[in-house]
Amino acid sequence: MKTALVVGATGATGSALVNALLTSDQYRAIHLVSRRTTHWRHREVIREHILPLSRIGDLTTPYAIDEVYCCLGTTMKTAGSKAAFRAVDYGAVVALGQWAKENGVGQLHVISSKGANAGSRNFYLRTKGEMEQALSALDLPALYLYRPSLLSGERIDDRRGERFGEFILNRLTWLPGSAKWRPVPIDTLAQVMIERAHRHEGKGRFRIESEQILQLDPTASE
Repeated sequence: MKTALVVGATGATGSALVNALLTSDQYRAIHLVSRRTTHWRHREVIREHILPLSRIGDLTTPYAIDEVYCCLGTTMKTAGSKAAFRAVDYGAVVALGQWAKENGVGQLHVISSKGANAGSRNFYLRTKGEMEQALSALDLPALYLYRPSLLSGERIDDRRGERFGEFILNRLTWLPGSAKWRPVPIDTLAQVMIERAHRHEGKGRFRIESEQILQLDPTASE
């Protein structure tokens, strides 16, 4: 029996991930780090840790964590400034990586972004790229970086820009190379993250690009 930790569980992808983990019989405990209590708190395997993102390093668990899933991510509109955005999408994510390193976590699964590049002129993609670089430098036993295109599905927050982008991309499927930009359903990403954890390839860094996420969808043939 394994133990998982999910950070960002109250977001859309994090919620889908927790729901999927709860259907598995492989976990003795699922720890959730959140700024507020969740509707899963009464489930037998759920262990809640109410912490602000700035205090992730203070997290303590009664026994070792096998898998950490990082579903953190905000928008410039929600964050309100570049500094606040970076504090979440870089600062909190890297702090979680450091915690995983210090606590002997075997697998760290992190949602990044398609086009993440530390040398990009685009602030969003540059931040994601720098986050990937910082996590890679920690030399974790196994680091999985998921790089989806736009995520589609029911959102907890209002992201009109992403919904418009999803609408456009879904109508450009006839263009050469368009498959790599096809929107990724939130549930698909969550399922693929868990599937990769279950068939763990061993030590190393693994980048899973957007088109690979769609190809690996474990529910595609159902």
